[in-house]
Amino acid sequence: MLPPHETLPAHCFQLDGQHYLATGNGAGALAASGQGAFTPAHIRYAYPQLETRRPFFPAMAADDVGKLYRGLDSIDWLIANGLLFPRADVSGLWPDAAADQLFIKELDLAVPPLAFASPSESDFPGVPLTAAIEIIENTTFALAPDGNFPARLLSAIPAFQLNAAIPIHQSIRLIPQAVASAPRAIPFNSLGDLFPSPHP
Repeated sequence: MLPPHETLPAHCFQLDGQHYLATGNGAGALAASGQGAFTPAHIRYAYPQLETRRPFFPAMAADDVGKLYRGLDSIDWLIANGLLFPRADVSGLWPDAAADQLFIKELDLAVPPLAFASPSESDFPGVPLTAAIEIIENTTFALAPDGNFPARLLSAIPAFQLNAAIPIHQSIRLIPQAVASAPRAIPFNSLGDLFPSPHP
């Protein structure tokens, strides 16, 4: 039995060795400009094990009084309350699909959860996600931190809104640059500075 997942109508693709999700008008074309694109995206969540940093995919958790949290509820409970119950149990899978049960204190809940995407429910664990991109229209910025995505996903990875008017060849250069730097809004009129035209 695999850990819980949620299915999003998003396109997953790779740029410069990093995987992204994209939604909105033009998301398919943006994803096709990268590598290994697929849709929909089946999202699973993990936390790194403290000592090894190996991702562990929770499927069920129990608090100190024995209340059980199953499926995606276990992820939400760990995000909201896991640090309060270090000796509580969590069961799930390692990336090789080996089942295990740990104390919550064995997981690093001080960092955001990890998000993985796969093209099917049976494909496990999937690829680690770097960020989510929502393509929007009628805005004055080129790219800015924000995005209409599930709260669970936003707790794991940063999200950005991308101006639909930006040509794809510029978008695929802008996205990795923006993700690698501190989150900030990039004005549309600054694209000329970021991507100067070659001299004749």
